[in-house]
Amino acid sequence: MMVPGDPERLGGYWLAARLGAGGRGLVYDAYDDEGRRYAVTVPRGQAGGRRFERVSCPHLAEVVAVGVDEGVPYVVSEYVDGPDLRRSVELHGPYQGDELVALAGALATALRALHEAGLTHRGLNPESVLLADDGPKVIELGLPAAGSVDDAFTYLAPEVLTGQEAGAAADVFAWGAVVLFAATGHDPFHGESLGGVMHRLLTVDPDLSTLPSPLRELVGRALAKDPADRPVAPELLIESTAELRPPGGHAGPRSLSEVAEAAYLALTPRQQEEVPGLLLRLLDGDSPHDESGVLRPLMDAGLLVRRSVRVPPAETPVGKLVAVGDGRIVPASAALYRAWPRLRGWVTDERESMLVHRRIREAAGRWSRHRRGRSHLFRGEELDTALGWAATKRRHLRLNQLERDFINDSVTLSKQRRRMLIPVLTTLGAVLAVAVSMSVVSVQGQNDLRGQLIEANARAVAARAEALRTSDPRTAMRLSVAAWRMSPVFEARAALQASLVQPELGVFTDPAPDSRARYLLRGDELVKWDVEAVTVWDVVGGRRVAAYGLPPGHAALSDDGRFAEGVDGRPFDVATGRPPAAGVYAISRGNQTRVYRGARVLFQVADRKVALSADGTRAAVSRVDGRVELWELAGRTKTATVEVVPLVGPDAAAPSMAFSPDGSVLAVVGRDGVTLVNPAKTAADALDQDLRGDGTPRTRQVETGRAGHDARGAEPRADARTGGLETAQRVVTHRLAAPLGASADVPVFSPDGRLLALPGNGEVRVWNVAERRLAGSYPLKDPQPGLAFSADGMTLRYLSGTGSVVSLDVSGLPAPSGDHAAAAFSGDGRYAAKEVGNTIELTDTVERRKLGRIAAAGDLAFDAGGRLLAVAGDPVTVWNVAGSNLVTTIDAGGDALAVALSPKGDLLATARGRTLETWDVRAGRRVRVYEDAGDLALAFSPDGSTLAAGAKLLDLRTGKVTPLDLRTGATADAPVPTALAFSPDGRTLAFGLDGGRVLLWDLRGGTRLGTIETGTSAVDELRFSPEGGLLAVDAALTSLWDVHTLREVGQVTSWAAGLAFSQDGKRLRGVALDGTVRESPVDPALTAQEVCARAGGPLSRAEWSRLIPESGYQNVC
Repeated sequence: MMVPGDPERLGGYWLAARLGAGGRGLVYDAYDDEGRRYAVTVPRGQAGGRRFERVSCPHLAEVVAVGVDEGVPYVVSEYVDGPDLRRSVELHGPYQGDELVALAGALATALRALHEAGLTHRGLNPESVLLADDGPKVIELGLPAAGSVDDAFTYLAPEVLTGQEAGAAADVFAWGAVVLFAATGHDPFHGESLGGVMHRLLTVDPDLSTLPSPLRELVGRALAKDPADRPVAPELLIESTAELRPPGGHAGPRSLSEVAEAAYLALTPRQQEEVPGLLLRLLDGDSPHDESGVLRPLMDAGLLVRRSVRVPPAETPVGKLVAVGDGRIVPASAALYRAWPRLRGWVTDERESMLVHRRIREAAGRWSRHRRGRSHLFRGEELDTALGWAATKRRHLRLNQLERDFINDSVTLSKQRRRMLIPVLTTLGAVLAVAVSMSVVSVQGQNDLRGQLIEANARAVAARAEALRTSDPRTAMRLSVAAWRMSPVFEARAALQASLVQPELGVFTDPAPDSRARYLLRGDELVKWDVEAVTVWDVVGGRRVAAYGLPPGHAALSDDGRFAEGVDGRPFDVATGRPPAAGVYAISRGNQTRVYRGARVLFQVADRKVALSADGTRAAVSRVDGRVELWELAGRTKTATVEVVPLVGPDAAAPSMAFSPDGSVLAVVGRDGVTLVNPAKTAADALDQDLRGDGTPRTRQVETGRAGHDARGAEPRADARTGGLETAQRVVTHRLAAPLGASADVPVFSPDGRLLALPGNGEVRVWNVAERRLAGSYPLKDPQPGLAFSADGMTLRYLSGTGSVVSLDVSGLPAPSGDHAAAAFSGDGRYAAKEVGNTIELTDTVERRKLGRIAAAGDLAFDAGGRLLAVAGDPVTVWNVAGSNLVTTIDAGGDALAVALSPKGDLLATARGRTLETWDVRAGRRVRVYEDAGDLALAFSPDGSTLAAGAKLLDLRTGKVTPLDLRTGATADAPVPTALAFSPDGRTLAFGLDGGRVLLWDLRGGTRLGTIETGTSAVDELRFSPEGGLLAVDAALTSLWDVHTLREVGQVTSWAAGLAFSQDGKRLRGVALDGTVRESPVDPALTAQEVCARAGGPLSRAEWSRLIPESGYQNVC
């Protein structure tokens, strides 16, 4: 906690809380503007200079800055999370053997770095040594010597007691005393009084018999009374292979971010929605009205405090501090706005908006204080600015009741002023005429203003939907429908489209999240394991379904949360507390894993991972070197050995594995991919297939066999390479493409075994197991270890943050990028053609029936009405769609890679290398040859008079070729079009380019209309909607764009190939990965219907009142 008068900021560092105080200074928990955590010390005296900033050593807490702020000296150091050595000895007990040697070596390394830089510590003691995750660290650098007598006094060198300067030799003496303390748990020169301590320091040689022999001589020399007899720091260096880690049971002070996030997640969804606005108002000096009871939990967490005059004055190192206050609630520390990333983001979002809101708040306050007088209302530009901000600029700030009343009254006054703008004229006829016209203007003005307010409200509701998109997906979907029903503004439509394709279906959070608890996912259930109980939550219903108390001293839990081990090593059923009667399961504790059947141990392994089949008949055991052994548990025999490329470096670990639900497939995660093993197939002619990007297999041998090794209670050690195999067989495996950032996370199968999911690099990839190909990927937000499919396999869930479960919709997986079979649609979107092997399948998408197959394969092109289909190749063939019969064959003199049919189907264009030719379809004869005009991107204009070939326009009547300069800069290279599309009126031509850009070209003016940036992937296909207002762009994802504003309406379900609008323009169609033709609504009315179905209905009246207070309730679904 901070006390009244503590500095709010020193240098560029914001102080959050006191971490401790000692003889050398006062230490604060602090954060910089980016939220990075530091320890800031205000020394008792002057800081030791800036030279410590230049010392680098892994066992020294880095000194980041040294300075003076308004007379207050400070030292900024790396924040080290870990207990000090005194607390570590209390938790761990005295250190011995290699661990003690490792500690001594680390401290000696730190002293050597200081002394070589000409610096000394002058205060080394157990409190200035912290045990962090990466080893011991020495803190308190650059501080003056202690000015008080405490336990640290017993670590002063004898010469310091006699008045000499504390030099390098004094540090060496302290090193010896600290090492001896670590070995015994006692201060080596402790005395009952100051005189007793001085006597022992000057005359007594402590007992060193507890030290291991490598240290005994060094510590003895270091504790010599004469500094000249002590070794120098480099002589103290001693090596050890042991790694020191913080002892169990230590819980250091949580960061301000962790405290804030835990308090936030403990709130109800309604309270969470109120937090941004309340904290932003506090930042701006406001006293917000707490309508949802949010302030009390934040105060209980220590994030907010009430200023009070009852705090007594306090003497501190920076002077006498006196608290003054008015009872207002304020942030406990301004560091909260830097340390908490979520709040830092809110501030960034609203930085400009807060200025406008402040003017509204202050004006509303003046209006209220002056009895709501009309002279204090907004009008003109002030009102326009306020309405514009409320409509489009704000994201988290909301108007309170007073501010809403103020704006509403300002709008009412504006309406009244418009009605009074009737000039006084001299003649009755003129008066009547003007009166009539002004009445029309007045009514029109009222209607315009009312429309503006409705649109502003719709934009505000759409913004709220976007703000809740990840934290409360269902509410976001319902809000987007409400926004569009209120007014079909662009922002509402974009929010509606985002709701249709967002993968997140919902978020469930443990009502009492605990960062110290372990969370597990089990299908539709969240299992929470804390020190006292196992609690099971239904993720879908949001209700607790079970809670089981745990006996004291339980040590480990199985991965499904059903079984546990006590400290005595005996397993028990979590639900009953009794020994398990049946079932095969594994429990891991540290690096040890035991596999049980009932209460009996089948086998135990160390530094390995274990996967079990659902029926308990098979086990797989993996090693750090990438070798995986398959075992039949009934006969306790090894049946196969598979090797994968293991993870190395800091991520090195035994490969993670998982059996499919029926046990027929084992997935093994290696550095280069996921290997699928069929443990049941061990035929001598079976091969390991490593699927490359092009789908062609390469083979390698994987040895299997039955070694007959006994696995009773012992670690499986059979090695297929060293013999002992009855047969040398091969096991069938397949390799799936590696996810970026492949990790040690466990893969997960869907309940039917059809899908396999694996997280890595901030996303989860999902494969179709039967087809051995990637089916889709989804971004993850703050993922934690834990992934599970729902019981019906339609939802994939992952753990996020602390105790939160995010549910993703995997019922309609996005298509993977890469090369796929060709597909095309007719211009009106009715007919579809797609490659199936060496044939083309034709489908009527309206009647949903197959028309037949034609014996051809290659690039496809329909005419506008879908009557004819051209197929590229050698020769080029033209087919009648209705009858699936051949119309004509065109010999283009080689393999034509691209074709296009004119809208009427009477003219065919073929591209063969750099040569482009046009053909009369009916006569089968060549019409014209265009040299150096061939291109893979071809498109006819709607009237058939122009052919676009890449960046060239061909006038088909005259044969003139007009090249277009698509460069975006004077020195830029000419981009190569990858896709083309004419608008329905023929006035605009869209060019798809590499790098995800789409260039719109005005054909009448010969100028650019603008550029759309869709991402970084090349554009594969473009389609205008029938009325020309929308442009569908298919790249890595499929997106919709408003042609007039060049703004993205939103993304659409991605497909494997093909793109077309329906005839009425209300749906967009594509060919899915499984070859079926699918469609997605793009008409907002249809989209709203589907979003309502996804969300489970509209907002309730209570939810509407809370989320959309500025508008009356509507049943929007």
